[in-house]
Formats: sequence, C-alpha cells, structure tokens
Amino acid sequence: MLLTTPAIVLSIIKYNEVDAVIKVYTAQTGFTVFFIRGFFKGRKSRSLKAILQPGALVELIFNFKNKGRLEHLKDVRLLYHYRTIYKDFDKLNIATFLREVLLESLKNEQADIDLFQFIFDKFIALDQEKIHPDFHLVFLLQLTRYLGFFPDLQTEGIYFDLQNAAFTMKIPLNPYLTEAETRLFRNFSGMIFATKKDIKITQLDRKKLLDMLLKYYRYHISQFNMPKSVKILHQIYE
Repeated sequence: MLLTTPAIVLSIIKYNEVDAVIKVYTAQTGFTVFFIRGFFKGRKSRSLKAILQPGALVELIFNFKNKGRLEHLKDVRLLYHYRTIYKDFDKLNIATFLREVLLESLKNEQADIDLFQFIFDKFIALDQEKIHPDFHLVFLLQLTRYLGFFPDLQTEGIYFDLQNAAFTMKIPLNPYLTEAETRLFRNFSGMIFATKKDIKITQLDRKKLLDMLLKYYRYHISQFNMPKSVKILHQIYE
C-alpha cells in the first residue's frame, strides 16, 4: 500500500559505512523504522541527508508493508524549514531532549493523528517563538494526555500516586511523590491546564519538576531509558 504521510524524524542510526536505519513517527503509520541504502554514501546521499535530519518535519512516500520489518522509503520532502533551532544552542538542546523522550515514549505507539499534530505544532512553536524556560516541562506534561497517563487533577490529596496517576491523602503502596514534591507537581500541573501563561518557578524547582516528570514516565512506559541530554538541559538553567 503506497502511502504519503507527514512524519517527524526521531533518530538516524548508522547501520554500516553506507546505509542507515531511521526511526520516525508518522501521522498514518505511527512509529515506523526505515532502512535506507546509500544514506551516507551514494548518489542521493547529499540530498537525503539535507532533508532527513534529527527532528526534521517531513513528508514520506513509501510502500507500507506492515510486516514487522524495516520499511523502504520511496521519496521524501521537507514540510517545514527550521529557522532558529539549528542555530540556537538552547533550542537545539531542548529539541534533542524532546526527540529522545519521544523515541522512548512512541516506540510502541500506533498512528494517532491528534498526537502527531501536537508534536508537529510544538516543534514549530519551539522554532518560531521566543524560548521559554519551562517549554520542555509543559511539553512532557501535555504529552501525557495523548499517552494515557494524564494526572487526575480532580482527585484530592497530599501525595501523588505515580502508578495510578492520582492524588491521595494516604501514603500509597505504589511509588509516589512526597508532600513537597506533590505540592510543586500539582501547582505546576494546575497552572498549565488552567491555560495561565505566566508560570513562575525557580531554577531549582524546574530541575525538580523535570526529574519528577521523567520518573513519572518511567512508571508508565515500559523500558523507558533516561534521555542522555538531561544533564545538558539542567546546565542550561543553572
């Protein structure tokens, strides 16, 4: 079945001296892996490498076999040309972090047009808008809506049960956030989804929130590996 679908490039892995394995998330096929011959050396390598870069928003044309094997790309074109991300060190590091999170979070995800559109819009916003120090935190929290473990803000309590994604008055048997962590987590979550634009948190709290959110992800996504760019992200806000 020949498909034409928008996609975001999540990673490019060198298979050998000339070929590559490219992991993407597409609107029509979800998490998809391609084997591209001659990506690093070949007639089309220069044009392919110019388009298929990590984080690129592209349109792919390919015969979707859906047999659990690597797909083979027929054609690709750029959907959006980044103007600032590749030039701005902070934006580039945030984009790298988001890609790493998506690579871990979407590896078993089927097609979800709303999820894809959310990711697509967020990467364009990162490129076009002035960088906000909480951009990555807002992204992580909003992404949980599409992944199925959005925190239940309607529940009351002084502890947050990480496994059940709910607040509780008693110390849970499951892994949980402490009272202080829960207070910070609820306040931040409440401000985000109350659509308040002026969210002010300290640099220390920002680091705590990032660690809490990644901990939350690890309990809900099987074999979730910690993004390597976390250390760099922490350094940006020191």
